[in-house]
Amino acid sequence: MGNLIAPNPTARHFHLMLLARAHRFFSVTCAAFCLLSSLAHAQPHQPIINSDKLDVDLATKESIFRGHARLVYDDILLTADEIRYHQNGHDATAIGNVVLTYGKRRLLADDGTYNFETKALHLHNIRLGEFPVYLSGDTVDGTIDEMVFTNATVFFRENANYTPSFHAKSLTYVKGRIAKANGLSLGLLGGHFLSLNSFEQALDSSFLSYLTAKVGYRGDLGAIAELGLHIPVKPGFNIGGDLGLYSSRGVLIGPSGTYRQKNAEGSFDGFFRSGYIHDNGDRKNDVQGIPVSPDRSYFEWSHQQEIGEHVSLVGQFNYWSDSEVLRDFHRRIFNRVQQPDSFLEAAYTGDNFSVSAFGRVNPNPYFRVQERLPEMRFDLLPSAAPMGFYQRFNASAAALKADAFASQPEFHTGRFDVYYGIERPITPTAWFAFTPVAGARVTQYTNAVGAKDTYTRTIGELGFDTHLLTSGTFDYKNEVWEIDGLRHLFEPKLSYRYAPEAGSGRRYIPPIDQRVFSTYLQPLSIGDSRYIDELTNVNTMRLQFDNTLQTRDPAYGSRNLATLNFAADYRFDHVTGRKPLSDIYTELAVMPAPWLRWEVFNRFDPHQPSQQEINTALVLVDQEWWSLRLGTYFLKRNYDQYDLQYRQRINAVYDGFGQWRYDAKNNRFTEQSYGVMQRLGQTWSVKYEVSLLEGNSRTSRVSFNIEVELLKF
Repeated sequence: MGNLIAPNPTARHFHLMLLARAHRFFSVTCAAFCLLSSLAHAQPHQPIINSDKLDVDLATKESIFRGHARLVYDDILLTADEIRYHQNGHDATAIGNVVLTYGKRRLLADDGTYNFETKALHLHNIRLGEFPVYLSGDTVDGTIDEMVFTNATVFFRENANYTPSFHAKSLTYVKGRIAKANGLSLGLLGGHFLSLNSFEQALDSSFLSYLTAKVGYRGDLGAIAELGLHIPVKPGFNIGGDLGLYSSRGVLIGPSGTYRQKNAEGSFDGFFRSGYIHDNGDRKNDVQGIPVSPDRSYFEWSHQQEIGEHVSLVGQFNYWSDSEVLRDFHRRIFNRVQQPDSFLEAAYTGDNFSVSAFGRVNPNPYFRVQERLPEMRFDLLPSAAPMGFYQRFNASAAALKADAFASQPEFHTGRFDVYYGIERPITPTAWFAFTPVAGARVTQYTNAVGAKDTYTRTIGELGFDTHLLTSGTFDYKNEVWEIDGLRHLFEPKLSYRYAPEAGSGRRYIPPIDQRVFSTYLQPLSIGDSRYIDELTNVNTMRLQFDNTLQTRDPAYGSRNLATLNFAADYRFDHVTGRKPLSDIYTELAVMPAPWLRWEVFNRFDPHQPSQQEINTALVLVDQEWWSLRLGTYFLKRNYDQYDLQYRQRINAVYDGFGQWRYDAKNNRFTEQSYGVMQRLGQTWSVKYEVSLLEGNSRTSRVSFNIEVELLKF
């Protein structure tokens, strides 16, 4: 019988350790094998996970993926330093450098959880990017499509100190829209100082639609500081104000805003702005030579609306306390509209007719305006009638008024006006058309002048329009100008109108709708004339020659390279102050490439002969680096001016620009402007400008400006 040798304790302990580790390795291997086997046969609704290292936590029954952990689930991608996946719970816990990508949304966090069945997530120290918005917060709860941020900060377009941002104690983000925000404040450079109410905001629209700031100096205004700001009060409605500080004048302040909305029923948009100042400076006189009052103000409103497919509403209102208020404080706005208009028009448009109500008022007594209080109008568009005829018809009833102005007395009258026209096109060939026309106009006035209480004028017209179309093609190619063949269209046109009684009854008609100053040919037909209170007898022939040069275009079929048009009238009846042959009108446009356009308008008197008017515009554009526009304006006995505008891109941040306006008649530069445009990221535009002015009695000769404009927020 052999001796039993007792086991060595150290060896026994080592043996037990090997058994435990083998058991643990077997368990982990089995768990990993089951998980990998499951993932290998995963359906689209199950995640696929990989990493540098895989462990299994036996206590929590979690698979732990460490090192470049990556989880893919349908269109969701989750990456982190570590991902813990609990298969029975269908949720994942991510730790360290967490990035969750879903569509164009990208979320970054320190850690968090995501459930693949409920789609619920919970993240800490979150950052979200979905152009053009960037959000951050302490925590986020909810789902991918609806997330609730705490202590949220929102930047638009870029996350930078110079970018405006707002902070919210609680913010709800729902499918591309900030649906709710509480405890909201707006700020810049890390501080949030302007408190706002709760609101919602679509990410594809601007939060601040308008933010401008300007500092500078102008001799007549002194040191200048201007600020404009709009903030949203509800979707599509932005309200704010404009503030101007002028050391030599005072404070100009007033509310302003914009609004816009579109839905299945229609759309509308508009804006308003205003200002008031007690002006302590040198106000000088208005256009009538009357001293300007120190209390000065203005209000401007514009509105456009579409209701369904047939109804439209357009209006604007302009009130100026004096004729110079915008000229003194907002010269650029004044240069665009120097005589304001106030009107409101509602129109219903059918298939071939329209019905409208038009009102015009004059809140500014220093301008003369043809007021309509109101005018109701019906227009039948040219439409087919029996036997190949086409007819047109319009009728209007209006209460008209023109206030007394300078030496002109006040006029007011009621006017009923009807016009009916008919024509019969004759087209023996495709290239020739001859159209006889006839029409009649009946106009009745109440409160007539010249010892009459009422007056009715009945006039008729006869005439014709002829049109000839010829063309020629040429097999010419030029790769530099992208010319692929040439086609020349030549269209001679001859029109004649005879209305021998159009000028009758002038001594009884209140002169309200009169001719306005224009150097262009006026409408030939009495049915198209708007100055119906100042019509004259018509016995006129109009000759036109229209030329168009085209080439093939791969995208649009053809494109115009040049146009050259001539026109002139010959009056068979003598009219006081007018010669039988009118001036000869010429229009030229040359556009051989998208970067080059040259336009010329010329009016020539053949009797003297002499140049009466010539306006030209030359535009050269390099889309990447520079642009140039040269304009010339000549009107005999009035002005002879030249305007040059140039812009040069220096780099991705800076552009240089200059503008020069020269008055050849007075031999002086009326305006010189030199400046630099700077772009701060995608958010701000800064303009530095120096202007030298001469000849404007209300503006100082030198001004310095720095203007800051918010591009998008």
